[in-house]
Amino acid sequence: MNKASIRERPLVTIMMNEKIAKGLSDPHRLKILDLLYHRNLSTRNLFDLLKKAKYDIAMTTLRHHISILKKNGLISIQRKEEVKGMLVKYYKANVKMLVYENYPFVKFARDNEEIINLLYPKIYKVIKKILINEKELMSIVLSDVKSKCKICKTSHYAEFLLFMVLNMVMTKVLRKLIKTLITTTL
Repeated sequence: MNKASIRERPLVTIMMNEKIAKGLSDPHRLKILDLLYHRNLSTRNLFDLLKKAKYDIAMTTLRHHISILKKNGLISIQRKEEVKGMLVKYYKANVKMLVYENYPFVKFARDNEEIINLLYPKIYKVIKKILINEKELMSIVLSDVKSKCKICKTSHYAEFLLFMVLNMVMTKVLRKLIKTLITTTL
């Protein structure tokens, strides 16, 4: 791939399946996921926070969105509590969403091309070293991968599994680093 095509379409991997696509197909559900990632909330808490964020939503519609997110595995019940004789469920997000309205991704990629190009070889070396040196770990991760795509002859499922593992590890690392940076700068 030449540099012109990289500039036109930045390479990004988004893990997707039909369930995730359905769960993410509404801006209300995206906001609900974002709110639930930061803390466990009840339906009432969500309703109030959505109203504050200028999302015009009825309680029945919110319950419908929660049902779709739950059915598709994007959220789950963290705990149940009895309040004034009623059972209150507190939900948590099972995924981390980075959602920004009108986020100019292509512009961001172009504006930060130098940083991306500087980081790429360093991160490539680290990940390559891990994949080569951690043969036992990689055999566990890739143990279910047997078939290749009939069209392009690559192992999409292997890419998916490795991306999932690396995504989760990077999220933990970044969360810890950001927390450390914030506490040391305050």
